[in-house]
Amino acid sequence: MQWTASENGSRLDIVPVLLAFAFVSGLVGCRVLTSGLTNQGATSPQFDGAAMPAFDNDAVMDQAVSPAVDEPGGIAGTPDMTGCSDGTREGFRDLGTWINIAGCAGGFDQPGVMGTPDLATACDRNAGNTSTNPNGTKCSAADLCAAGWRVCRNGDDVSAHSASGCESCVLPGEPRFFLVASGASPMGVCSPDLSASNDLHGCGGLGDPESEDCSPLIRRMGFADCLATNGVWWCGNESESLQEAKVVIKPGVNMGGALCCREVLISPSLDADSSSAIVY
Repeated sequence: MQWTASENGSRLDIVPVLLAFAFVSGLVGCRVLTSGLTNQGATSPQFDGAAMPAFDNDAVMDQAVSPAVDEPGGIAGTPDMTGCSDGTREGFRDLGTWINIAGCAGGFDQPGVMGTPDLATACDRNAGNTSTNPNGTKCSAADLCAAGWRVCRNGDDVSAHSASGCESCVLPGEPRFFLVASGASPMGVCSPDLSASNDLHGCGGLGDPESEDCSPLIRRMGFADCLATNGVWWCGNESESLQEAKVVIKPGVNMGGALCCREVLISPSLDADSSSAIVY
């Protein structure tokens, strides 16, 4: 077969097009997956999913160890009264109104919040944002709760310990999240089933609005929400995006912690000389 000059020129013009197509196809075949977040500038610890991370407290970012200007300080008292192992309560701060439930801030590096029936402590309660171990090294979320208290199990547990549910846990817009020890189904339905570990659930002002099925809980945090905290909350990698309640750790001090419920409910009684005093 013989090509004319015009035919040869036309076929040569096609070569760059074919090369460009092959290059683009190669990029598509080797694309790097992202979380789909708009905040791609945020940093987050990148760990192999086969091993849980070990954090160096000295290397934790400033955001994770410095008090946040928009987070009010906790209310101090005895651990038994506040419900928090470090003796300061950051959620449900009115001790006289909420005597059976507490939001306890601080970190923990032992993964997961689901127990049978309750999450066990791991560091003898040496935890909490005002303790000597604010990042919760070798602690579980349960170590944030005082002796005689435990991580609230689920929404029903919160209802039993707080007449107002999650209302008034934090001030409007306060970026704190206090979790309970349960997850949800892949469809987002809260369940006591230990195999249902989708998302973190609780009270506060951080994260996304909770589904009606999880009432009275009002906030939830998934993989993307944890990623947006720049490492303060850590919910595993993308392949664990339906298992946050099983893998969560909290290397940072700020942005909340655990929601703690008193193991034995106490009813308030009025002091004979004061209409506002609470006797424990």
